[in-house]
Amino acid sequence: MAFNGYGLALEAIQLPEPSLGAGCALLQILTCGVCFSDVKTWTGSMPFSDALPLPHVPGHEICARVLATDPPGALESGALVVVYHLWPCRLCDRCRAGEENLCRTPRRWVGFTHHGGFQERIVVPLDRLVMVPAGIGPVEAAPMTCALGTAYRAVVTRGAVRAGARVAIIGLGGVGIHALQIAHAVGGQAVGLDLSDRAIETAKRLGLDAARADDPDVETALSQRFDGGFDVVVDAVGGEQSMHQANRLVRAGGRIVVVGYSVNSIFTLSPPRFVLEEVELVGSRYVRMDELERAIRLVADRRVVMVIDSVKPLELANDAFRALEAGEVVGRVVIDVANTSKL
Repeated sequence: MAFNGYGLALEAIQLPEPSLGAGCALLQILTCGVCFSDVKTWTGSMPFSDALPLPHVPGHEICARVLATDPPGALESGALVVVYHLWPCRLCDRCRAGEENLCRTPRRWVGFTHHGGFQERIVVPLDRLVMVPAGIGPVEAAPMTCALGTAYRAVVTRGAVRAGARVAIIGLGGVGIHALQIAHAVGGQAVGLDLSDRAIETAKRLGLDAARADDPDVETALSQRFDGGFDVVVDAVGGEQSMHQANRLVRAGGRIVVVGYSVNSIFTLSPPRFVLEEVELVGSRYVRMDELERAIRLVADRRVVMVIDSVKPLELANDAFRALEAGEVVGRVVIDVANTSKL
């Protein structure tokens, strides 16, 4: 399923069968999570949109089954894997520093600058695959690569959340609902804020603390409860209003981690907060491979639950995009590319 113009409906197209290359695996795509970044790609709202060749096959949260590898036997045939969607150049200064998620010249950015997971097969380098532990099915596995991995890096690595830390998560969408769980799992005193009653109810069903972000009394109540403010505020929305709220919630000497973003948003901190109160403003992008493996372990150990809003067949991918665009999704919509329920 691909779109041939920004904002136009996705349509079925035929692509050539991919050829297995050295050091790669041929995969049958089983499922693909749908992220709001896919919607931004579809609407032409990404930094690379002007140069994106069309038609384009979206989808970057890929879970697949191994069909064959080169060399043969590198991975067991039938093994369940997820795809790390950024394929680094390995030559730039960020890659050489071990920060492949910040690669300056990626060879491929699956689902974004190159065709993604809304198709039946794909060839992926062996070192861009992560094995899915036993007990995790393809529907919950697909969003682990982005919804879970991005949340893990924002909370644990960039936010440096530790046991006892006071943490606020603004925005309980696909990344935020998992960030709230991760903050809780590592021992943080975590509270989630959102404008959706469904998202708040979902968080509470998971045993988490959540409230409406637009409640006129919520900031006062949180200030009284967490005297001095939060050690870490993760902004999973990335809008100017959410940034202002993060600034009001964070304590002196605290840290704001921004993981959501819009190409048109501008984030600012006043000099007194930034300098005199030493409030840190930190960005967080995707996840490193080692971080992703640790994040997946949290799911395998049932310390984090993947939140799946709905599962749709590939031919109804447009419905998933419309639901996300309308703000009707809690967690992730997953596209069942291979009709796994029938396998």
